[in-house]
Amino acid sequence: MRKIIKCENVKKIYKDFSLNAISLSIKSGYLTGLIGVNGAGKTTLINIIAGLDADFEGNIFIDGIDVKNNTVKAKQEIGLVSEELSFFLDKTAYENGLLLGCYYNNWSMENYYIWLDKMNIPKGQPLYQFSKGMKMKFQVSFAMAHKPKFLLLDEPTAGFDPVFRRDFLNILQDIINEDIGILMSTHITSDLDKIADYIIVIENGNIKINDTKEALEDDFKSQKIESSLNKKFTISDLL
Repeated sequence: MRKIIKCENVKKIYKDFSLNAISLSIKSGYLTGLIGVNGAGKTTLINIIAGLDADFEGNIFIDGIDVKNNTVKAKQEIGLVSEELSFFLDKTAYENGLLLGCYYNNWSMENYYIWLDKMNIPKGQPLYQFSKGMKMKFQVSFAMAHKPKFLLLDEPTAGFDPVFRRDFLNILQDIINEDIGILMSTHITSDLDKIADYIIVIENGNIKINDTKEALEDDFKSQKIESSLNKKFTISDLL
């Protein structure tokens, strides 16, 4: 049975920006791409879903767990990869696993080692020596070690070289095949062309598009006026 993240009329108001009545569902076993320009609200939405920001209106349920009223339990079901996350930068990947893994019910050091090896992350090197890309790969390893039902990725491939970006997308496909749901925000829309099942476009805090990639591709083809262009649909066409 599919697990679901359900957002109902989620609102967040800042002085110069607001997230406006966001309603959507994210299913396990699929990758949902979240795209929009900088400042559109992608990171704000991901942080709210992940339980990092409880100051919002509306409701969010992760596999039936109310994020606002049962944040600790909801976080057990979520793996988050973000530049804003805090680990012990003066500690090694191994030490971070020992110190922080105990906060997750399903934590496994064995799985952690497997993922660190898969991502080519050294276990004995302090995190402050890691490049941006290495920090993202470390976070994926940490997240997968506690067996989440959903993985939230905020611009995960921004620090990767093109070769590893391709390999990383293959890794994400393996994760999807384990019936884990992925919500991935990115400005590198070519990544989503290869792997996304659903696409959400957010603009000025509003959902502009929320549909399957297949339906969006069919709609794009039906709206082409100059057939001689014969242009292949890409996610960037939605922006």
